[in-house]
Amino acid sequence: MVGNERAQAVLSLPQRVDLFIVGHKAPEQTRREIVVWLKAKYPKAHVLALNPPECLQLPGADYNVELNGPETWLPIVEAAVA
Repeated sequence: MVGNERAQAVLSLPQRVDLFIVGHKAPEQTRREIVVWLKAKYPKAHVLALNPPECLQLPGADYNVELNGPETWLPIVEAAVA
């Protein structure tokens, strides 16, 4: 889903979520804002940030990985939802 406003509209509906994955394409500030919002709205859910090489850490995310293939982050997804 593209854009924080669209994501927030969909995620404002009651639902159970274990893990959110924040993609690497949006500007860093946009990504930071959605992490803050997700942690406030879903405090028990984990956030995995897929990061471009120029931003290796997204503050507030539970897991940060450099986007370079699913073999890096799929084990994190498996552990987070187990």
